[in-house]
Amino acid sequence: MSHHPPFHPQPAHQQQQPVHQHTTVLDVGHGSVPDIFNAIWAADKFRIQAFHEKRFPVDFHGKFILKVCDTHRGENVKAHNLFKLFKWDGHAYKPSHNEELLKDADYKSYKLVHDMFDNYESDETKPEVNTKEECQEIMNFLGYVVDSEPMKIAAAYLKKKFGNTNNVDAEDKESFNNRGKFLNKLKKIWFDQYNWGRMMSLSGFEHTFIGERRADGTVMGYHFWYKYYVDDSTENQTQQDSIDFNRRLDDALSDDYVAIRFTQYVDTDHDGVVDGEGDSQLFKSFGSFFVGCSAECKMALGTIAYYESKAAWTARRREKKSDDRGHDSEGVSATINGHRYKLNLHRGGDRNQYCRSFYPEKC
Repeated sequence: MSHHPPFHPQPAHQQQQPVHQHTTVLDVGHGSVPDIFNAIWAADKFRIQAFHEKRFPVDFHGKFILKVCDTHRGENVKAHNLFKLFKWDGHAYKPSHNEELLKDADYKSYKLVHDMFDNYESDETKPEVNTKEECQEIMNFLGYVVDSEPMKIAAAYLKKKFGNTNNVDAEDKESFNNRGKFLNKLKKIWFDQYNWGRMMSLSGFEHTFIGERRADGTVMGYHFWYKYYVDDSTENQTQQDSIDFNRRLDDALSDDYVAIRFTQYVDTDHDGVVDGEGDSQLFKSFGSFFVGCSAECKMALGTIAYYESKAAWTARRREKKSDDRGHDSEGVSATINGHRYKLNLHRGGDRNQYCRSFYPEKC
């Protein structure tokens, strides 16, 4: 990481601690879909505030902040690092790194999700070998997520909207009222694995949070800013920067969202290094993700989108306008932090009961 001078913004009281907002389900008005997404976003206590380096905000919030580095929209810069992490030291924000974030007890979910980054086979045609340790890491993560404020708000919204309808299963409705059942439902939606055609051991978590690869060298999924940040550095299992930034594809007007094109190098021969020998060079022609949001916030947003998709699909199926074949796709409109998005949700597997992918697209 190149040297960056410390920031010296006028400190606010919130700057020395993570943001603790007391958003509840009452904040979502009459329960409209766009309102719930913004309420979940606002309740993300451990979202790392992002800012564009040319739009310096008046007030920072939280122990860590994230600079989105400037590039020309059509620029191809292989050595470019899109994100730079900074930490408040009591006087100023100083350059930080992933190890400090992982050691911070307040930002626990980053360590929990990071533990799972090396659990998956990137080739979507190969089956997973799931160990007891990896299964426990999933349960550790979900135990944290289900008790987080974003997911509590999501569960309350789902109970309010779908508790008395027939557009979701009875099992779903029971889970909205029971922590243990809701945790198991999240596990099923996001982590349970299924096969589809030649693709093996698919899961919504792997596709959305980590990414997969096709035989033609295409990056599939990969819609989590923190995974990109880790891969676009030397702070990963290979200790090598495995991302070549190609270009920015969005208008760069929102600090909370990016759409980019990039090349990724994957340690497919599992020798611990990315050296080009037996490894894969992959390409993502269009990848988009929210910037700075925690894993629990992203999963809460995706869970709402999943149930909105499922309810719409159930209604169509009742009218014989849909069936069980293939993947089912829905888009949900949302306004988050003043910007409009389409939240794309793809479901798959038997009766489309699993999440396949979830990602934002700026309107």
